[in-house]
Amino acid sequence: MQHFVERGSYYISKRRLMLSVDTVRLDGIIEGCKEGKEDSQRRLYELYAKRMTAVCLRYTDDYETARDLMHDGFIKVFGHIGDYSGTGSFEGWLRRIFVNISLDHIRKRVENIDIDKVEYLLDQSDDDWEIDSDISIDDIFEAIKQLPEVARTIFNMFNLDGYSIKEICNELNMTSEAVRSQHCRAKEKLRKILKTKEQRLYNK
Repeated sequence: MQHFVERGSYYISKRRLMLSVDTVRLDGIIEGCKEGKEDSQRRLYELYAKRMTAVCLRYTDDYETARDLMHDGFIKVFGHIGDYSGTGSFEGWLRRIFVNISLDHIRKRVENIDIDKVEYLLDQSDDDWEIDSDISIDDIFEAIKQLPEVARTIFNMFNLDGYSIKEICNELNMTSEAVRSQHCRAKEKLRKILKTKEQRLYNK
């Protein structure tokens, strides 16, 4: 038992050391980017390109568009990385840029739509239904991608990226009632998609 405890402590200490080294390494990369060093920019890109593509892909159902938005996002990151003060999560700061890039893309596509006239009436929700344990995270993200663009955007902003209703209203120039209605619409559509997926799994 003593051997196990000591060994466990060793691995915990080793993991903390690795995390510390990673933090120091990232700080060095960030400083290099602030100085305009191409090697540091390349390393930052390699560290976060896949994760930020995934962020953009949540806001568009097209992979190539998500890749384009990711590249645009890094151009903005390298141009504004001096704004990062070092306080708070760097990845959180980074993610906000890519979310905003994605929102800019969506705004250009929906700016001529009177969102307040969108159909908000939903079918009666099955409030007792919960996501089955056989449904994977990949299934859930695939279902999110099938949501209508405005509803998908609001669902992502509120449920995955931590925006408040007020912030969403400001970003998308929508009323609070419209945002809440679209969020309800997104949840109802998501329930239906995942419920259909469950039924297919059970019928196999």
